[in-house]
Amino acid sequence: MSNKSVSDIVIFGESEGDVRQVKKGPDRWLAGELAITNTRMFESADGAFTSGIWESTPGKFIAVYEEDEFYHMLEGEVVIADEDGGERTFHPGDTIVVPAGFVGTWDVKLPTKKFYAHYLPRADQEAADD
Repeated sequence: MSNKSVSDIVIFGESEGDVRQVKKGPDRWLAGELAITNTRMFESADGAFTSGIWESTPGKFIAVYEEDEFYHMLEGEVVIADEDGGERTFHPGDTIVVPAGFVGTWDVKLPTKKFYAHYLPRADQEAADD
C-alpha cells in the first residue's frame, strides 16, 4: 500500500510552488535585464527530479546544463545556440529535451514562460551504475 494520496498530486495552476528569483552572475550574463523567476512545483524525495515554471524577460546568458531538461514552451521566443555556432529558435508549443552536458547560450527574444522537468542524477547513483 502506498503512503501517498490524491492530495499529494501537484496540480499546476492550483498547487503552490516555491518562487525564486534567479540571478545570473557576471560570468554567465551577456545582455539584457534578465529578470528570471523559477517556480518549483515539485521535487522528488532524493532531489534528482524537479519540475515547475520558468519565466524570463528578454536577455542573453550562458547556459551550462548539469541536468537533463524537458521543457514545453508556453510563451515567448528563445534562440538556443551551441558552442560551435549552431542555433535553433523555439516558440510557444515547442517541446524539447536539452541533455546534460550541453553548453551554449540562451537568447530570450520575447518574455518567455516554459514548463520544465529536470533530472539530475545523484553522484552516488552514477557510481552504483558503473
